[in-house]
Amino acid sequence: MRVSTNQIQLGAINAMMDQQEGLAKVQQQVASGKRVISPADDPVAMAQVISLQDSFKKTEQFQRNIDNAVGRLTLEEGVLDGVTKILQRVRELAVYGNNATQTNDTRGYISEEIAQLGEELLGQANTMDSDGEFLFAGSKGRFKPFSKDDKGNFLYYGDDTQRFVRVGPRRQIAINDTGTEVFRKVREGNGTFIVTESLNNKGTGVLDQGSSKGHYDFGTYVMVMDQKQNLNPNEPITYQILKENGEVIVPPTIFSEGNAITFEGVQMFILGEPEPGDFYVIRPSQHQDIFTTLQKLVVALKDSRNTAEDHAFLHNEVNRALSSIDTALGKILDVRASIGTRLNALESQRGINESFSIQLKELVSNIEDLDYGEAISRLNSSKVALEASQKAFVKVQDVSLFNHLY
Repeated sequence: MRVSTNQIQLGAINAMMDQQEGLAKVQQQVASGKRVISPADDPVAMAQVISLQDSFKKTEQFQRNIDNAVGRLTLEEGVLDGVTKILQRVRELAVYGNNATQTNDTRGYISEEIAQLGEELLGQANTMDSDGEFLFAGSKGRFKPFSKDDKGNFLYYGDDTQRFVRVGPRRQIAINDTGTEVFRKVREGNGTFIVTESLNNKGTGVLDQGSSKGHYDFGTYVMVMDQKQNLNPNEPITYQILKENGEVIVPPTIFSEGNAITFEGVQMFILGEPEPGDFYVIRPSQHQDIFTTLQKLVVALKDSRNTAEDHAFLHNEVNRALSSIDTALGKILDVRASIGTRLNALESQRGINESFSIQLKELVSNIEDLDYGEAISRLNSSKVALEASQKAFVKVQDVSLFNHLY
């Protein structure tokens, strides 16, 4: 086999370059503090690191989602606190306006303030977040959810979709409550049934909105004040309760002001003096948005009341409004409690994510971090080997086979 001078020098150069490459690799590891810099260093370890880093990035996104969710829910909680204060003020004004000492003029002033509060309430329902989306529009965040048409009807342009955001690998949290759930899905009356009077009533009977006692079957009933049988003015007035189909549930019974009237899970009271022929309807509560409730209250307080019968209609209308406002306040309280629960869940999940992120960092560190003691030892060895290779090359590069020929 022939060995040329060029081959000898090339081999020396290659050996020296290998030593330089090894030294450069160790220097890079020491400078970066990482044992695994490229997949070639340790393919299995690098695959593990990539997988762990992907999990870490997802966890970071979960944390950003939590921050956004907390901000949005905190804003909603603040809005609902304002809504609560508005409704409480309206309730105070309604009680004040329902006082018999009020005049048509003073009730008119009260009516104007409630109307202004109604506009403020509508503004709260149309609140936008920092991204320019409406809080209570469901999934239609770019659409203003509530408006009032020329006829005084309140319209809803959002939808009933509750939006969720992922805050953990297997956990989602609702970040909104729809306009329907907060402002529209509010049952009138006492929340179970409502009592209304005929517009043709002649007496001064004033209703409370009753309460559910036992099992109310959500039927519709009519309470009829019976005609007197003779001209004796001292003859007591009676009432009977009929089903919607005319079936008698409670036969003629002497009416006594303020005494409980109980039937089919319904308990109610009537103050004042109903006239024979007056009647009252008891029916299941239906959903009525808060804005309409306030608008009806405004109209009731604004209208002139000059007779005892007029005042009875006013008291009945205000009593219904007060009952509906109480139901609305209960609804708002339930939503706020739900928001509080979600905020607590978000903070809990934030802590879980932080702990998981720390674990991921530790796992990545265990896989890719450098053992500096071992690395410094390799660095010194590589330097010594490179220096030796360089010295050997210097001696070899001037050597020629012709030096050994005679």
